[in-house]
Amino acid sequence: MFPIVLDLTRVPVFLMGEGEVLARRKTQLEEYGAANIYVCTPEQWLNAEASHYWDESQLVMVAGLEHALATEVATQARHQKKLVNVEDVNELCDFYFTSNLRRGDLVIAVSTSGASPTLAKKVRDAIAERFGAEWEERTQIIAQLRQGLKKSGAGMKEIMQKTESFLAEKGWFA
Repeated sequence: MFPIVLDLTRVPVFLMGEGEVLARRKTQLEEYGAANIYVCTPEQWLNAEASHYWDESQLVMVAGLEHALATEVATQARHQKKLVNVEDVNELCDFYFTSNLRRGDLVIAVSTSGASPTLAKKVRDAIAERFGAEWEERTQIIAQLRQGLKKSGAGMKEIMQKTESFLAEKGWFA
């Protein structure tokens, strides 16, 4: 697995499913700023009512469906070069979700590559004890430092060195 961060304001998501699992996944996507979520029920899928949204999507997520239908959706998505996640069915997934700790722009993601979401949550909770709410402001401070250095013409190596020095001076990792 290769960890990445997606800008969900730019990536259209086709979300298919039903029940509480679907509602939870939709809420998660909205919390992370997904701008284009196309929600589809199995009935709409079978009647081709959502084909326009399907065509526009780049990610396909399936939540709360029986295995046979989820497999059919995943297979069709892959034929059209879309990335697929079928909740709790690792063999049908091109990507997995991480267990996240969010402090403003600081997002710490923990993954077990689908092996144990419970373990990922426990590790995330342990990290949360070390990175409290103050890290939201600290991240903003470091971002401003970086922007100022870039504006003054500093190169990447200099930005990294000055950020390291700043962090050492603050003692935030002592």
